[in-house]
Amino acid sequence: MSDPAKQIAACSDAGVREPRHEDALPGELKPLPWVPDRGPITDAEALGVARRRRRVELAGQPKTTGQRSGVPQELPADSSPKKAAVFRLPARAMAIAHARAEMEGVPLTAVLEEMLVAYAGGAPQNPEEVQQRLRAAGHLRQRR
Repeated sequence: MSDPAKQIAACSDAGVREPRHEDALPGELKPLPWVPDRGPITDAEALGVARRRRRVELAGQPKTTGQRSGVPQELPADSSPKKAAVFRLPARAMAIAHARAEMEGVPLTAVLEEMLVAYAGGAPQNPEEVQQRLRAAGHLRQRR
């Protein structure tokens, strides 16, 4: 099944079970592999990864907790409400970034959103090169 629209339509089961291999979106059953000279992430790939990540979240929740929404059936629209996210970021860089954003008269959230959208729209790079670059800059540390 190579047509992304058909792949998205084929994954209409709102449950939490993994789809059959032939019905799965790219990235839905396992992480996407990096391929040289590829373009940006497709909608089908983004939805497949979102579905796999949601299944992992649901697997860690007790089944007795109230309303459990299933896996996503489509990507959110560009106009959908923004989603809160929590990240650990360096306190010094945050303080300086807040001061710069204040001086520029914009919310820091808008600046971070601009960066995230640009990153999300770019083509994936060689994982080894990205890890090396981030380690060299002190942004990637080994997990404990």
